[in-house]
Amino acid sequence: IKTRNDEIRKIQADLNNVERNQQELLKRTRMETESAEASETKNSEGRRHKLQLDINQYRTKLQEQQQRNKKAESDLRREKWRHETGLETWLTKYDNEMRQKQDEYDEIEAQYTEEKRLLMELEERFEKLKTEYLQIMTERAAEEARLAAEKALRERRWRAAGNIQRFWNGFKVRKGLKAKKGKKSKKGKDSAASKDKNNRK
Repeated sequence: IKTRNDEIRKIQADLNNVERNQQELLKRTRMETESAEASETKNSEGRRHKLQLDINQYRTKLQEQQQRNKKAESDLRREKWRHETGLETWLTKYDNEMRQKQDEYDEIEAQYTEEKRLLMELEERFEKLKTEYLQIMTERAAEEARLAAEKALRERRWRAAGNIQRFWNGFKVRKGLKAKKGKKSKKGKDSAASKDKNNRK
């Protein structure tokens, strides 16, 4: 029993030592945990504060960006409205100009059709007149050729008559000179000169 009591006391003492060790370990662990928790809490507060500052900064940036985006969207809407209005204006102007050009084209085409009809009539008349003109010019050319031939014939006849007359007058003068050869009187010379002059005329 004594041995067993000793063993029990020993075991009780070991148990007490283990319990004390465990309490000390638990106390130390709790202190380390509390210290770590305090440090982590402090670090967490710092990080939370930094994150809050970042959140506030990003929220401010977001608001500024939203305002810029709203302004840009408003400007783009105004620009889009201006372009759409301008496009409608240009389309209306284009339609009016095309309508005006179409009216002008129709008017010009009507004038062209009328002028083409008149041109065809004039060409038909011209063909008739051209035929008549060619006939007249042919007749005129034939008449001119006939007149030229007659004129050439008359000129040949006049030249031939002149040659014959000059030959005849020369023959008469020579004959007269032979007949009056030897006479040197002034009267004879004047008479011969007068005859020669008359013959030349």
